[in-house]
Amino acid sequence: MRYALVLLLLLLSPAPARAASDIGGFTLSARATPVSVLLTTDLLPVPAEPQGEVHLSYTQTELGSGPIGRSVASSVWPGAAVGTGLPQLLGFAYPVQVNAAHPGGPADESKSGMKASAGASRAESFAGARQEVPFLLTAEGLASSSVSTVSASEARSTAVSSAQTISLLSGLVVLSGVKFESVAVSDGGKGTGTSTFAVAEVVVLGQKFPVPSPAAPPEGLLKALEPLGVTLTWPSAGTKQEGTSATSSSRGLKLTVDVAVLRTKLGLGTILDGVLAPLLPKELAPLLNPLRKLEVIVGDTEAVANASVFSALPPVDAPAPVAPLVPPDASAPGSSDIPGSAPVVGNSPPKSVTPVANARSRSGSLLDFPGVPALLVVGGLGVAAACAFGMKSFGSFLLGGAPCPSGHPTGVPDLRVKP
Repeated sequence: MRYALVLLLLLLSPAPARAASDIGGFTLSARATPVSVLLTTDLLPVPAEPQGEVHLSYTQTELGSGPIGRSVASSVWPGAAVGTGLPQLLGFAYPVQVNAAHPGGPADESKSGMKASAGASRAESFAGARQEVPFLLTAEGLASSSVSTVSASEARSTAVSSAQTISLLSGLVVLSGVKFESVAVSDGGKGTGTSTFAVAEVVVLGQKFPVPSPAAPPEGLLKALEPLGVTLTWPSAGTKQEGTSATSSSRGLKLTVDVAVLRTKLGLGTILDGVLAPLLPKELAPLLNPLRKLEVIVGDTEAVANASVFSALPPVDAPAPVAPLVPPDASAPGSSDIPGSAPVVGNSPPKSVTPVANARSRSGSLLDFPGVPALLVVGGLGVAAACAFGMKSFGSFLLGGAPCPSGHPTGVPDLRVKP
C-alpha cells in the first residue's frame, strides 16, 4: 500500500520545468582529411579546376535539430560529385565508403579502416589506413576523425587529421609529425572555437628542415623547393565567430607542383617527348603529358557549431489600476492650474458614469431571456395554452356536440370526397 501511494504521488506530481539554458535548435558539422590530391589536366574537357580530386582518409559528420544525423567515412574519397552523385548517374553507390544516418539508418557501418555512426545526439566517423600511390605518395599512420555532439548545455563539433610520415614524389619531399585540429562550440548564447596545427619536420632531397614554430616555414625551405618547380603554401588556422555561431578551420600545407618544370628537372622530358612521342600515333601523344599541375594539401579540418536555447518567458506584470476621472470644480481656486489640462470654453466637464454590469458575466439559466422578465414569458405561454384549449372545446361543442337523430355522422364533412 505504501509503494502504491508513492507511485501515485509521482505520477500526479508535475514534470520539472526545463532549464533556461537547455539547448534548443542546433546545427553542427565537422570535416577532416589528412591528405588531398588535386589534379589539373588538359585531357578532360571540364571547364572547372581541378578536373580530379582524391581525399585520403576522409571523414564528415552533420547533426541538426529534428534530430537529424549523418556520418561519412572513406579511405579514398573522390569528392562529393562522384561519392554522392554516382547512384544518380550509374545506379550504384560508390563502394569505398561507409555511411550512417539518423533516423533513417543504418545507425552504424564499418569496413576495413572506416567506421561511421549516427544518433540523436552524436554523429561520429573515423578513417585510417596506410595509403600508397606509386611514384606519387606514400603515407604512414594516416587518420582522421569527425565528431558532432549535443548535450543539454552545449553543441560541439571536432575535426582532427594526423599523419606520422608523408612521402611525396618518390621521397622528393617528406613530412613528419603532422596534426591538425579544429573545435567549434556553441552554448546558445555565444560561439567559441580553436584551431591548431603542427608539422614536426620537412625533408627536401634528403635535407632536413625542422619546424621550431608553426607560425612560419623553416628558413631555407622555400628556396630548396624552387628549383624543383614546387611552390609551398604554409598552413593557416583561425576561428570566425558571429553571435551564437562559430566556424573553426585550418587550411593545410599545400605543395603546388608545376609538372612541366619537374619533368625537365628530373630529365623525363627528353625521354618522353624525344623518344616515346615519335613512336605513338598523333592522337595518343598527349597521354605522355597527362598532368599540367599537381596540388597536394596536407592537413585540412573544419568544424561549425551554432545553437539556440530554450528561454523562459518573462513574467507579465499586471496593469496598474487606473484612478477614476474626477471632474475639477470650476469654482475651486486654482482649478485651471491642473498640469496637462487646458480650459475649453463652452464645454462643461463630463459627469461620472456608474458602470453597468454586463449580463453575460452572470451565470446562465433556462429562464433568462435578454430584456424580457422570466415571469412574463411563463405567463404568456400559459395564456396561449388556455386559449388554444378553449377554442378546441368550443369547436367541438358547435360542430360535434350531439348525435344526429337520423343516424348520419356529425361534425365537419370531408369536402375532398365527391358525392
